[in-house]
Amino acid sequence: MATPLVAGCAAVVRQHLIEEREITTPSAALVKALLINGAQNIPGQFVPSEAGSIPNPDEGFGRVNLASSVAPQGETVEVQDERTALDTGGAEALEITIPANTAQLKVTLVWTDPPGEALQNDLDLIVRTEMGEERHGNAPPGTDAFDRLNNVEQVIWQDPPAGQAQIVVRAHRITTFSQSFALVWRLR
Repeated sequence: MATPLVAGCAAVVRQHLIEEREITTPSAALVKALLINGAQNIPGQFVPSEAGSIPNPDEGFGRVNLASSVAPQGETVEVQDERTALDTGGAEALEITIPANTAQLKVTLVWTDPPGEALQNDLDLIVRTEMGEERHGNAPPGTDAFDRLNNVEQVIWQDPPAGQAQIVVRAHRITTFSQSFALVWRLR
């Protein structure tokens, strides 16, 4: 029953984007990004969870939580929908302010990749603080690795330092047309 549940949630998210955020034609990438950004980790029977950190093969990015996706309590959620299309080597940077005592910064990048046997267009998600600390999408903190397999990337930063931060989307490899993308970020 997970498929009809998520399909219904996607319809509600799309309606929310049109009616509440006034995005007249939200992309599939934005609907997916908002659902994934609002998803919650599924606790296992062990602490830490035997499944490992998100994303993982057992739960992906977690369990869909519609309320967290569209009407989060006490959180700031911002979206950007396919505003820019990047070519290889291109990048877009967004400046955000992280208030003091922010418990978590969660950034989700999604793009609709052209068909093919593997990832065709590869974008990188980078979150950088003004002190130079950096996190990469789907990579553990403190690593220089980048995800070269998926068209969804996420950074979850617990207790991020207050101040200015930059969300960077960089085109590592574009094989066909310029690649647009959707971004969702939340502060809690």
